[in-house]
Amino acid sequence: MISGYPHQGGGLFEVGCSVVERKLSRPVQSAFVSLGGFPAPRAAKYLKSRVLSFKPLYVVLQFGATDAQCPMRTRSRSSDAGRSRPGSGDDYHKRPSTALSLLRWEVASMLGHLRRIESITPLPSFIAAIEHMVDNCRSAGSTPVVLSPFVYGSRYTMGRALSYSAALHERYASARDVIVVDCVSLLTNFPKRSILQHDGFHLTQYAQGLVGEAVGRAIVDDIRAKDGPCASTAHASAGNVDDVSRTDTLVGRFI
Repeated sequence: MISGYPHQGGGLFEVGCSVVERKLSRPVQSAFVSLGGFPAPRAAKYLKSRVLSFKPLYVVLQFGATDAQCPMRTRSRSSDAGRSRPGSGDDYHKRPSTALSLLRWEVASMLGHLRRIESITPLPSFIAAIEHMVDNCRSAGSTPVVLSPFVYGSRYTMGRALSYSAALHERYASARDVIVVDCVSLLTNFPKRSILQHDGFHLTQYAQGLVGEAVGRAIVDDIRAKDGPCASTAHASAGNVDDVSRTDTLVGRFI
């Protein structure tokens, strides 16, 4: 979702970079690496070769949305997590939510409770994978920007997402060299139809903009705190783990 999928442009990474450029009056060079639908443990092994090789100043890690998801079917179902295969699946994810979507999400929530469906990635495995990526970013001189899960149509999955978000906050709340963006708190007070597509998983373009603005502001605040308002020109790189690195590069993304 970091690229804005299923929308054409206007993804949260693009919005975040534009915020940094506007507020700091400096160019941002971005590189995007996508591992569509990979959960955090699977994606972690690609961080060094696919993202940190760009030597970014910041690395945005956006994995929780897939990991916390409680799919109704097998993991292979494209609508359960990440980007679908080209074809009809793309059309499905592009469908805006309607009044029927609210009913669909309630049914999914009830089924989740009845079947006691587990998240794609158990919470301890998710936190361990994030810790591994955060440590790799730090070792490379990059500042990791960790995004919590987003919101879901299913109240059952939403309950799981809250525990993932709380665990990230507890782990990194006092860390000075890690930025955590709480997307749940950011989005939870908006009507779900305004921030979710019909599938109850992908964000609307409006919600993408909200998250992108929050990411951009968090990076700007960190840069100003470290270097002051006249810091040197920054660049950005992106990937499937949402990352922003810290060398001569301002923002990078890995999802």
